[in-house]
Amino acid sequence: MKKKLISTITLASLLIGLAAYSNINKNNANNLTTSNKTNVSLLANTSTSKSTFEKGYHDYAGVIGKTMPIKMSIYKLDNDIVGTYYYDSQRKVIKLKGTLTNNNLVLYEYTSDGKNTGIFKGTMNTADQIAGTWISVDKKKSYPFTLSLTSFLPGSEYGKRYAVAVDKVSDQSVEAFANNIQNYISTDNKKLLAESIEYPINVKINNKLIKIQNKDAFINNYDKIFYQNFKKELINSYAKNMFANYKGVMFGAYTHNLWINAIIAKNGTAKLMITTINN
Repeated sequence: MKKKLISTITLASLLIGLAAYSNINKNNANNLTTSNKTNVSLLANTSTSKSTFEKGYHDYAGVIGKTMPIKMSIYKLDNDIVGTYYYDSQRKVIKLKGTLTNNNLVLYEYTSDGKNTGIFKGTMNTADQIAGTWISVDKKKSYPFTLSLTSFLPGSEYGKRYAVAVDKVSDQSVEAFANNIQNYISTDNKKLLAESIEYPINVKINNKLIKIQNKDAFINNYDKIFYQNFKKELINSYAKNMFANYKGVMFGAYTHNLWINAIIAKNGTAKLMITTINN
C-alpha cells in the first residue's frame, strides 16, 4: 500500500494558508445598519466579484455578545457566500447563505428545514477579521459579534473540503471516521483504534520518539500514548470543519492531534487511516 509521507506538524504549518493575507492592511471593523426586513433578492442579485475574499474555506472563531463562543466556516460560491456555524456549547450546525459586497457581509442563518432564524451583518476589511451585529429574525434580539480567521484552505472545491488529503473520499466519510476514532478513545477501545492506524507510526513515550511497528505494540503501549491530557484534548474536539492540507486531515488541537489520510490499496480502493499521532 502507498502511504503519504507525514512529518511533524508545527503550528506554523497549520497556518500556511494565512500567508495569502499577510500583505493586506488591517482596519477597524464597523457595524452595519440593521435592515428592516430580510431581503431574499439580495442573495441572487448582489455580486461578490470585486471582493478580496479568495476561493477556499475560511474558518473563524469568535463570540456573539460576551458569552456565546462560536465557530464559523464560509466559502465564496459564485455570487454567494455559503457555509455553516455552531455554538461551542451546543455543536449544532446551522447553515449560512449571504453576500459580500464592498467589504459588507450579510449572512442569513437557516434551520435544517429552511427556516430563517437570524442574520449576521458585518464588515470584512480583510479576510482576517469580521465584526458586526447578529440580529434575530424577529428583531427582538441583537448582539455584537467578532470573528477572527483561524485557518484558510486555499483553492478547495466546495463540498470537497478534505480532497487535498483524501482525494475522492467524501467530507461526510472523513468526519464520520473522526467521530468513530473519538468514540474509540473515549471508551478505550484499544482494539478498534489499533486497527485504524497505518503502521509503522511514530509516537512519544516518556518524551522519547518511539516507532510502533504493529497493532500488538500499540495496544501494549496504549496508556502511555493516550495519556489523560491527550485523551481529553481529542474527546473535547469536534469533527467538523477540520483543518486539511496535502499532509492529511487534522483532528484535535493545534499541538496535540491525530492526522488522517486515505491509504490506497493495490486494487485502487481507499481506506481512511490514522497516519500521524502528535501526542
